[in-house]
Amino acid sequence: MSESLDYFINPQSIRDCAMQIKDLTCCGDGVFKLNESHLEFASEIVVDSIQQKYPTYDIPLHSRWRHFEIENTHSLQKLNTETKEYSSIERARTGLDLIIPSVLLDAGAGPNWRFKTESGISLSRSEGLAIASLEMFLSGLFSNDSNQPLRTDAEALANLSLLDFTNHMQSSEKNLLVGLNNRLLLLQQLGKLILQETKVFPNGRLGDLADYLVASSTSELSATYILSTILKLLGPMWPQRIMISGINLGDAWKYSHPQNREEKIIPFHKLSQWLSYSIIETMLRSGYAVCDIEQLTGLAEYRNGGLFIDTGVLELKDEFIQTSYYVDSRTVIEWRALTVYLLDQVSKRVSNAIGKKLSLAKVLEGGTWHAGRKLAYERSSTGKPPINIKTDGTVF
Repeated sequence: MSESLDYFINPQSIRDCAMQIKDLTCCGDGVFKLNESHLEFASEIVVDSIQQKYPTYDIPLHSRWRHFEIENTHSLQKLNTETKEYSSIERARTGLDLIIPSVLLDAGAGPNWRFKTESGISLSRSEGLAIASLEMFLSGLFSNDSNQPLRTDAEALANLSLLDFTNHMQSSEKNLLVGLNNRLLLLQQLGKLILQETKVFPNGRLGDLADYLVASSTSELSATYILSTILKLLGPMWPQRIMISGINLGDAWKYSHPQNREEKIIPFHKLSQWLSYSIIETMLRSGYAVCDIEQLTGLAEYRNGGLFIDTGVLELKDEFIQTSYYVDSRTVIEWRALTVYLLDQVSKRVSNAIGKKLSLAKVLEGGTWHAGRKLAYERSSTGKPPINIKTDGTVF
């Protein structure tokens, strides 16, 4: 574990470690069998998903913004109407005020929780969490100024009460949101962090990050810089697992193979990359250019990972089958690492199949995530992942 902080906050470290797990698996020493001959089948399903959703291949980025685009909820339309006269930088600020808390709330909601929107639609999982966060934002819950509800202020987050949060998320004994307390804690910690990081947030507003990012660039914003900034900035918010140079790596895990006790760090940065993709789209929507997006990796989460199990690309060996697994278990770490590797492979195959180069971010949006979800619901009426993960609401 001698690598530096700069290495582990660069997405290349995620790909490097994923390749190490892939090589181990190919040697027969992993918990999964890797059937790469099934990749063609998985890729075909992804292509089908893309062609159904985006027949002209005009695919937006994979980001939190997609989950706001639910028909007949009207919340996104309300946001767009309220902000249409904003300047580019103010639109970026407001977008980050919304998108960052929304992403932090986007760990798995569990199979039973539902959110009823203001327009009366019942939503579950990611879409439910997205609209819940959007409606909270529009209500002014994150703002200190009733005359400026569309902003996120540090003090409002830091003082957010369990009662208000529970009511807005509509969580109850009969409609339980998994990890409710941990989600609230993340928002409260975000508020405290904004107050502490005065260089980035001089006005105590989350959207100040837009000014900080723009000031750091010359002509274009860099996707890898956005990710590294997020990882260093938000590190104190995550459960402390691995610290390097005083920075908490968050979604990175200690891993050792039974046959080789050397301990490694396997990074994924799933929520931080999901947040980075969402910040990137926010800046693009506000008129700013962003480069190096392709250097970010696929997201090591259960929809993408489920795609490869449900298509037979990955097969869990009998001796490792359990009823459930902790996030830091060898099984989940290897599953996630293989998912990162396989997403790159599928992305190449999809581009070849349609005769058009699609970025990984567009393949994720157009195909892998939706294909993984579709297969999950074909396998189970609840859409649960093929591997049952014990989550605390801060990773998945």
